[in-house]
Amino acid sequence: MRPEGTEPASVEELRQLALLEGEGPEAITWLVEHCGVRRYEAGEPVMAKGDAVAFFVIVLEGEVHITRPEDVQGSIMIRQAGHAMGVLPFSRLRVSPGNALAIGPTRLLVMDREHLRELVYRAPLLAQRLVQEMTDRTREFTQLNERGSKMLALGKLAAGLSHELNNPASAALRASARMQEVLLERRRVVVPEAALPLIAGLDSAAQCGVTLDALDRADREAEFERWLSEHGLPERYAVELVDAGLTPAAFAHTPPEMLGCVLPVLVMDYEILCLAEELKETSRRIADLVDALKSYSYMDQTPVTEVDIERGLELTLRMYGYRLGPAIEVCRQYQGGLPRVRANGGELNQVWGNLIDNALDALDAAAGPKRLAIRTCQEVRGILVEIEDNGAGIAPELQGRVFEPFFTTKPVGEGTGLGLDIVQRIVRAHKGSVRLESKPGRTVFQVRLPV
Repeated sequence: MRPEGTEPASVEELRQLALLEGEGPEAITWLVEHCGVRRYEAGEPVMAKGDAVAFFVIVLEGEVHITRPEDVQGSIMIRQAGHAMGVLPFSRLRVSPGNALAIGPTRLLVMDREHLRELVYRAPLLAQRLVQEMTDRTREFTQLNERGSKMLALGKLAAGLSHELNNPASAALRASARMQEVLLERRRVVVPEAALPLIAGLDSAAQCGVTLDALDRADREAEFERWLSEHGLPERYAVELVDAGLTPAAFAHTPPEMLGCVLPVLVMDYEILCLAEELKETSRRIADLVDALKSYSYMDQTPVTEVDIERGLELTLRMYGYRLGPAIEVCRQYQGGLPRVRANGGELNQVWGNLIDNALDALDAAAGPKRLAIRTCQEVRGILVEIEDNGAGIAPELQGRVFEPFFTTKPVGEGTGLGLDIVQRIVRAHKGSVRLESKPGRTVFQVRLPV
């Protein structure tokens, strides 16, 4: 009665399965008569996408990973010892939605699908648990599709932004460089030859964006205004000259008769040069942001690759730069030199993004100093990432529910309740764990990933 080519199942082993807890001896005996055990070596395929699903399966030992070839994000469904897979009671599943692979030596309990109708009344407690399992599997597939669609959309957005912004950013960089060249050419035509060395010397002393406190700036501007007034020059030049970091002493060797020619050219050219530098820096930041978006979504990269955890955290912080204003202190405590993790980089960046987003929401509602801390370190079995905020914390009675789907502590309309559920599922898919510690003034999410 058991499937062809299988080994006999053990009554003792079946009694220890959580899925069969509470079932009577008749149910166990019936399952032993109708089920058999199949063995798979590490890396051996259990099923391929499109294969007919002919069996109900319980994993007795080992682990099975299910992936879909069309999923560019490489999402993984994991079935470990004690989990059911294959066709379930009342399921319409006919063909495998993905490729199933044994991870390590694996033993599966299998039963022909033709016996499922009888299983429902032979083992009613098992049937009830399998209905719940089917519901969970449907939700998991739905969320995998949702995550994959979001990351694919983000990758397409990055590609579009890259195409649309790279050309104007490059043009702006070329324009700023050409602007500086034209200014130098103009000086050679307009400024007397004898004054060119003086302007060149002053240019080398000037610098854009000198930072001064208000009192020091006021003193320097007053000093320059007196000096300009003594030489019969417009006092309005004082602001630009102070911004350039110059002092009246810088003009000690400039002949008085040349000041009227040198100063206007120097002040105006200084302002134009600073605008050119600002244009160059803005263009560079646009290009960097596009590169960060491409890296964040792992566009043009294989779904599973060697991931630098700390680089992923930095990229995520850059994506949230618009929310990290001067009011929030960001404390980076990276160990550095961490081993790379073989993982889906786009999905891990989703984890960091959801956790940082939640931390920033908690800080927005907090009073007083706001602090976001991100720590990394290597442990014996893998890598630990901690994301901490000093917000109000999560009430103890709610901490056990934060990973539940659709549960949220945010006001109505501000949260979907799926962020932490996605975090937990991605981390589990990477064989890791996520843990919460929270009290007023300190909330920490700890993510552990195996190397």
